Amino acid sequence: MNVEITGRHVVITPAIRSYVLKRLRKFAKIFGDDISFHVIIDVQKERQTAEILLKTKLLDLTGKGRTDDMYNSILVAIEKIERQALKHKGKIIEGKRQRAKSKSVAVKSGIAQVSPVTLAARKNNGILEEEAQRKPMEVEEAVLELNHSDYPFIVFRNADSGAVNVLYRRKDGSIGLIRP
Repeated sequence: MNVEITGRHVVITPAIRSYVLKRLRKFAKIFGDDISFHVIIDVQKERQTAEILLKTKLLDLTGKGRTDDMYNSILVAIEKIERQALKHKGKIIEGKRQRAKSKSVAVKSGIAQVSPVTLAARKNNGILEEEAQRKPMEVEEAVLELNHSDYPFIVFRNADSGAVNVLYRRKDGSIGLIRP
């Protein structure tokens, strides 16, 4: 954890430095030790401002606090960064849960033979590509799969003909089938 404290129009006392270091230790639990902080403390007349910049490999966060008391300004800035950090961490955890859930649903239903190599999502020029190894299925099986999924269509290999077919939901609620 690297902390740089800059004072503008104020001398950084050991008390302020230890207060800042004590409050910033909790971020090491969230992000690990590979983080750096730049704390800017500014005093102008009756305004006391603390701005904290947190940098990690994945993201940069900024929090600014402005009150009459320097310690309260530091606390407000740290609380803002903490909210941002927890929000970011929640998004990461939720994304992992969604990916795990989609893999387990595919495996339980027997639709896809999923392995880390075959199920991948890539973004190329704004286009999201998903690959999944699918077993051949009958049209009736594909209809059941479409009814159980949230997707508007399903692409499958027809077990009878061996051709790739597309089953889709129409706007009127019925189901359409595209055969080559």
